[in-house]
Order: sequence, then structure tokens, then C-alpha cells
Amino acid sequence: MGHAAETLGSVRTRDMRFAYTRVGQGTPILLLHGWPQTSFAWRKIMPLLCNEHDVIAPDLPGFGYSSKPDSGFDKKTVSARLREFVQSLGLSRIAIAGHDLGGHVAFAYAAQWPDEVSHLVFIESSLPAFGQEAGMDVARGGSWHFGFNMAGDISEELVRGREFLFVDHFMRREKVGLFDANAVGSSEIEHYAQALARPGALRSSFSYYRTIPIDREDNRAWGQTPLQMPVLAVGADWGYGDASSRTIRQVASNVEDVLIERCGHYPPEERPHELAAAIKQFLGRSRTAGG
Repeated sequence: MGHAAETLGSVRTRDMRFAYTRVGQGTPILLLHGWPQTSFAWRKIMPLLCNEHDVIAPDLPGFGYSSKPDSGFDKKTVSARLREFVQSLGLSRIAIAGHDLGGHVAFAYAAQWPDEVSHLVFIESSLPAFGQEAGMDVARGGSWHFGFNMAGDISEELVRGREFLFVDHFMRREKVGLFDANAVGSSEIEHYAQALARPGALRSSFSYYRTIPIDREDNRAWGQTPLQMPVLAVGADWGYGDASSRTIRQVASNVEDVLIERCGHYPPEERPHELAAAIKQFLGRSRTAGG
């Protein structure tokens, strides 16, 4: 990553091995990737933030080189495991940015331990109980993959051996894909496909969806106490649009909005400079204001 020293590491927590990338110095920010990706999704963002921040990007439980546990993919459990990871690095209070499913985990973390989260960046994401149900309803234009991913063993059997086709479809599809189909190359798609082909990876990735009914109840309970820390809602005009903002405003009191233009559902890879600038401005502005 150029001028800053990058650490590729792994740590053991109570029941997990976390693989992660870390670079930079300054106030810490934890970057949580979405589905069906890994921490590799942040490769263009990390060098843009590292001059001012200690940037940490783990593979979420079940993804990449992190452990593939048998259970515990509800976001309450995933966020608790991530908190142990953060503490293992000697950190206590962090900013968190979550994209897609990473936004679900980031919200769960911030809702349970609000004093330990200085800022939340909610990128092209939604939440069960607060708007995601519309995105799951194929009769009203929602995506079929929610039901497919939740279907059980058949999901894994249909995708096994076709991981590249599967990832390539989601990243290049017309609706909620990339704005520019060439923004992510075939070698990068192959990186994600190989990660999904590892033993346990498909099961783990689909389990993030199979726990949505649990997440819905947890979110309803957490949503009774709106988040107070500064929140930046990031949407893309060819992705979720303003849906990320509409979602997070239902559960947070101090929200700013950014809409990235000429961008699909994957801003960290398609518009990294715009996203990094928005994150830096947000962290700097709210910190100056005493946030």
C-alpha cells in the first residue's frame, strides 16, 4: 500500500481466528466488508485513509481466512466476536464503517456498546425490521438472492463449483451491481470466488442471511434506543440510493448523508476516492465538533 507499512495478520480470540489487514496510524477505524466479499474489498480505501487513521480490515467470521464457525451468524454474535477481535488488538474505542452486510454488523456493534464506537459509517446497507424487508420482496422489485441464500442445503449445492459465476453475477448485474461493469476485474472476482470455495465458506456466507429472523427481533429491541454517536449514511445513485439513509435515520439521532454519483452498490471498489474523502471529512468534522 505504498508509503505506509501494512500488516497482514491473524489473531486468536476465545473461539475464532481472525485474519486482517492493518495499516496507518491515528484514530482507529474498523472496516467491515459486505457479501459475498472479504476484507480485500477495502484494498483501494485503506491507503487513502492511513495517513490520518489506524485502519483495520478483518475478514468477517465465516469469510476469507477467518474461522468458519458452526453457528453464531446472527449479528449480535458476530459483533460480539468482532469486539473480542478489537480488544485483542489493544483497542477499546473505534470508529466503524460497514458496507452491505457489514453495515448490519456495524449497527449491532454500535447498538450494544455505544460508548465504544466513536462514529458509524453505514454504506449501501439496510437493516431487518427497518426497511430490508422491501428489498427481500421479489414481488415488489426486491432481490431473489435473499430467499435463495436462506433456502438451506440446496443453496450450497447449486453454487458449489460455480462460485465465480455467482459472484460475477452479483457484481455486474444491472440493478444494484456496478455502475461501470469494468470497475472490478475478473482477477478480483476470482479472488472472492476462491474465498467462497474454501470449506465452510458458502455455508457461513449464507448463514448471515439465514439468521435474519433473529436479527429482526434484535434490531427492534435495539432500535428503541436510538444511536447517539455521529453517523454517516452513504448511498450510491445506482445502488440503494437514499435507502441507507432512510434506514439508519430510524435508529440513530445524529445522521449526515452522502450520495455518491455514477456509482453502484460497491463504492469501496468503484468510487474509493469519493468514499474515502467522505469518511475523512466526516471523522474530522465531527471530531472537531466534539463528537
